[in-house]
Amino acid sequence: MKPRIVVVGAGIYGAKVIEAFYAKHRLGEIDLAAVADLSPDALSRVEKAYGIKGYADYREMFTRERPDAAAVVTPDHLHKEIAVAAAGMGVHLLVQKPLATSSEDAKAIIEAARANGVLLFVDFHKRFDPAHIHLKQAVAAGRLGEIEYGYVCMEDQIAVPLEWFRGWAHRSSPAWFLGVHFYDLVNWLLDDAPVRVYASGVKKKLASMGIDTYDSMQAKVEYSRGASVAFDTSWILPQSFGSIVNQHIRLVGTEGIQETDSQDRGLSLAYARDARSLVVNPFSAYTQTDPVAGEIPAGYTVESLYYFLRLVALIKSGEASVGSLAPFHPTGEQALLATATCEAIHRSALSGDIEYIDGC
Repeated sequence: MKPRIVVVGAGIYGAKVIEAFYAKHRLGEIDLAAVADLSPDALSRVEKAYGIKGYADYREMFTRERPDAAAVVTPDHLHKEIAVAAAGMGVHLLVQKPLATSSEDAKAIIEAARANGVLLFVDFHKRFDPAHIHLKQAVAAGRLGEIEYGYVCMEDQIAVPLEWFRGWAHRSSPAWFLGVHFYDLVNWLLDDAPVRVYASGVKKKLASMGIDTYDSMQAKVEYSRGASVAFDTSWILPQSFGSIVNQHIRLVGTEGIQETDSQDRGLSLAYARDARSLVVNPFSAYTQTDPVAGEIPAGYTVESLYYFLRLVALIKSGEASVGSLAPFHPTGEQALLATATCEAIHRSALSGDIEYIDGC
């Protein structure tokens, strides 16, 4: 029997999740049963595009549809209530990063999932980028020796807080929205835990435009085995920048160095119809043509979603248990560590002091 899937949130990223799940629905691998969102317009778009039933109340959707699993794709600060309700009904969970914007909320989600025996998969899709997988394998094999230091940057165009998420950008920051991807990724790459951080942040551009949040945040994070990694995050790049996001990572060890330009993968475009040239990350998102289902989303941003569906199918068929799958996906506990890191970064930016990270 196919897993029955629902989605909570049909906004900008929710629409991408629905599109990916609908591809698997067309392939006969899942039953995409319903979508919940507070916006009647969003639900109308989903119904017209996919013929999927829409609900204004996610609790009603859970009760009526009885799904096996749900994807939570709402603004970050709203994850807890939805995830806890789903877990309480025995529904497996895919939650977008960050799991929550406080350790308290993250712990509540983790406990609800544990108490009800459901899968809690956090969508840290940077782990599915082939370049990051290669880096993970190099570190694990000791090819870089002992990691001493590293550098990360992740930056968005200003359109993201100004237009995409203006209604809740003041509840977030470049560290929460962008940095948390790489806080988790570096923990995973190093197989190590962060212990302390020194950070700063700047509020200028967005504050002048009526959005009370950081333009940029800078953090130096130290890990238990001695590595130190600097993280630069911002979301004020001009809209003339060649892509929505800019991102890089490099690690240096006693025996080597490895770095990835996670954005510029060598593909640049210039079309007469566009106002500027574009730099495109082809590994992030593209489509493949299936003889039965037509155009299917692909790339590492959706591979993480498909992987979640695979795990749900294994559980439903009895081939695997929730506990046995813990080593094979981004867990709630790992997401809690990324959230605690982000909290410490914000504390340090406010205090001007070194802040220690809760071991969770």
